[in-house]
Amino acid sequence: MVAVIVAAVALGASTGLAAAPVEAGKVYSGTEGEEVAVVPLAPRAAKKYILRVRGTGSEFDGKVFPYELNDWSTSSTEQYNFKTQWHGRDYTTLYVRDQRYELYVPGRQQAIRVTFDEKRTAALKPEEVYATYQKLQADGTLAKLMAFDRKGEQARHDKAYADTLLEMNNACGTSVSAAIDWSSVNDDLLKELSIASYCESPLTSLKSLCEVSNVAKQTVREKVKQVSCRFGPALETKVEADRVIWQTNKDASNQDAYATKFFKKNL
Repeated sequence: MVAVIVAAVALGASTGLAAAPVEAGKVYSGTEGEEVAVVPLAPRAAKKYILRVRGTGSEFDGKVFPYELNDWSTSSTEQYNFKTQWHGRDYTTLYVRDQRYELYVPGRQQAIRVTFDEKRTAALKPEEVYATYQKLQADGTLAKLMAFDRKGEQARHDKAYADTLLEMNNACGTSVSAAIDWSSVNDDLLKELSIASYCESPLTSLKSLCEVSNVAKQTVREKVKQVSCRFGPALETKVEADRVIWQTNKDASNQDAYATKFFKKNL
């Protein structure tokens, strides 16, 4: 009886796995143990895939996200990528051009070069990859990681901004406070731009001025106590009492040079 039950359970599990809407996949690996399993969903013509990343030391490790295949190949070149959503943004995890495979994961600035791994491909069980995908869907993990997290995004930029502020204060011997006016930043800007980078120019400019001139350092100590950053229709700066109000814009360019010129003239 026990043997019959075990056999029935095993048969049921096997049937469930076999029913998973996946086709045979491939595994690509890097030189330091990184790997990405690429598993097509049936029918393959729909260009829907699931990818599982391992060994990168990133938030993607062990996760299985849904992907779309975008193919720009021509008769003479091979070029395509696999795109998912990461915190509300389009994110390309695997990019292929003429047999060059590049893996991208959050937290790593450089692409990871990967190549087809015949041994790992032979050992790949696409049904297991799909089962992980289903589990992450069911427990809400994928929805959380793929959705736009405004609060988290703001916190990340606030930290980067605070790090730059600390460098400026150290260089100038000051205790200036600074803040980003988040009410001026809509979701589209937050998704598209590095907000902290747009806001940092007055801080990096003041830091540079302090590093080359004791007169500048003394001037900053006396005249700057606060810095605020907001987004508006144009690049514009003004000083009110001891507060620098920095207004930047999506299309603003040469912001560091603009800030330095302003401070030399107006402080």
